[in-house]
Amino acid sequence: MSRRAYLTVAVLAFAAAPVAGGAQQRPLAARVVAVRDGMAEFRFPSRSGVCGDGHSFIRVGEHMTVGNFSEGMYGRPCVPGPVRIVVSIANGTVTRVKGYVGPEPAPSSGIVDLGTTTAAEGSSYLLDIAAIADGGKASREAIFPALLGEDVVAWPRLLQIARRDARDNERKHSEATFWLGRYAAAKLNGSDIPFDSDESDKSDAEDVKEHAVFALSQLRGHEGVEPLIQVARTNKDPNVRSKALFWLGESRDPRAIDVFEEILKSRR
Repeated sequence: MSRRAYLTVAVLAFAAAPVAGGAQQRPLAARVVAVRDGMAEFRFPSRSGVCGDGHSFIRVGEHMTVGNFSEGMYGRPCVPGPVRIVVSIANGTVTRVKGYVGPEPAPSSGIVDLGTTTAAEGSSYLLDIAAIADGGKASREAIFPALLGEDVVAWPRLLQIARRDARDNERKHSEATFWLGRYAAAKLNGSDIPFDSDESDKSDAEDVKEHAVFALSQLRGHEGVEPLIQVARTNKDPNVRSKALFWLGESRDPRAIDVFEEILKSRR
């Protein structure tokens, strides 16, 4: 029996069991599987600084916007609120995951509302989807919204995903590795929030260093990976190290994962 089939059977068995206190007390995974076919939505609290327009983009802080970009996007209000997840389900298996923040559309009879859960449960459930080896698009789509939960620290799960799925699912592996690089960069600055970054004004000397790091990232054939690793491990400037970690996260090179793990598991 495959991992996906095992998980589906196990959750179906749990969903069939009577639970005191009503459906809201059942685990989120059981409530999703019980829908069987169609669409369902649930919500969980977002971390500070997260906002969106409810349908096309999500903004985190001042420097990161994820979504569908258009000319009119920048004129729309960015409204804070919980993370709303809409999943498509076929035969009890999640096939697509969409995340939203901001104003909600009018209730739809075609979407089963599963209510609100904790950030910990919502993010953990999304990372469970991401961890399914043959999870298709849903497993990649689940990663970013999983990171938006209030006080969620997801790098241990991302590390497992990145190590296991390097060959099985390249796009999901790239997504997990990118966010590991962000977590590692945040760790250098004493944070466990992957959206934190230093965008303050730089001196000319700092700009030169960061451009040099960028130049290493553009070398062909992964020739720049080993120098970037040395910068990430040994450079005395945390901003330069952060830039090296960012480009290592974009490199898709398995050597980068070792560096991320080394930094994230260090006590410094």
